[in-house]
Amino acid sequence: MMRVLMVVQTAMSLGMGEQVFLTGSTDELGRWNVATVPMTRTDDCRWEATLWLRDSTPVEFKVTRGSWETEEVDAQGRLMANHVFTPADGAVVEIKVAAWKDERPAPATPRITGDYRHLPQVHSQFLAHDRDVVVWFPPGYDTQPTKRYPVLYMHDGRQVFDPTTSTWGKDWQVDEIAQHMILNGELEPFMVVAVDCTEARREEYAPAHKGDDYLRFLLEELKPMVDATWRTDPHRTAIAGASMGGLISFYAAWKRPDVYFGAACLSSAFLERYDRECFALVAAAEGNWPDLKLFLSCGGAAGLEAELLPGTLRMADTLRRGGYPEKNLNVRIESWAEHNEEAWSRMTPHWLRFLFGRPQLAEPDPDARHKAL
Repeated sequence: MMRVLMVVQTAMSLGMGEQVFLTGSTDELGRWNVATVPMTRTDDCRWEATLWLRDSTPVEFKVTRGSWETEEVDAQGRLMANHVFTPADGAVVEIKVAAWKDERPAPATPRITGDYRHLPQVHSQFLAHDRDVVVWFPPGYDTQPTKRYPVLYMHDGRQVFDPTTSTWGKDWQVDEIAQHMILNGELEPFMVVAVDCTEARREEYAPAHKGDDYLRFLLEELKPMVDATWRTDPHRTAIAGASMGGLISFYAAWKRPDVYFGAACLSSAFLERYDRECFALVAAAEGNWPDLKLFLSCGGAAGLEAELLPGTLRMADTLRRGGYPEKNLNVRIESWAEHNEEAWSRMTPHWLRFLFGRPQLAEPDPDARHKAL
């Protein structure tokens, strides 16, 4: 075991009864269950905690005051990327917290390209938390009043379009990329429904936990409302996400291929603690494959992406060994890619082309399947 001293310096002293906590990527840090490791105040603005770690695998962590609504932010009020350190016995890891999420200024003016509608605090009878939804419209939607459009549902909605709401000031740029590719004739026009996450994200996106309740919200409440309000093609629906969002996208599409024609699953959390269902569902198909387009991708950079890579490779191998149609499977493994929005943004043209590409441009990358081997 390795002893690591964690030190947090806050910009201002906290009030009586307030507490600083650590959470992170290891069992010792609670696997991102917030408020796992309470820290001890050793000075007015100094907090300490001792971790005992089993090996030198890089550790990612965040600092909170007990909830995701009180996690640390930078001096401009933007959410922080995960801190990362490599354990060594006797090491001291010290960071400074500039501010807290619940103290940050009002958000900046939205920066979304194209036409959209913001639906605040959409309620679900199946879930404990309300959430914002943004509906994005392709170029030409208002000028073609009889045309109906395929719809792409995406999770972690604050990350999809707008850098002012994105966790680390960088979004997927789906609005800019999709608009450019549609106007260039590379993609058929489609709508995007970006569904924001809540503090229950890890449970809602996990098939082993509340994933089925989240799918009921999407399929029984949100999709019918979207289809009734705007000119959608209700029979052409896709789904996409990254990390836990990639996991729930695979699960949703595989369970309901009658609803979803395709799924983009980036850096998916095919980990036993979140999912025991996806591999079981694939095995149960016994070669009776759904007509479903699957885009699977992952990076090879150190940290969380390296932890997730084996799951994506295993899923790709399971599908291929079972004879899953190559025309419906696109696998991209990029050694440079980290676990963040910048990497997923760079992957976006590839999976959009796979799902919505014009017929002459929609063929999977012929080299992609070799990248996973």
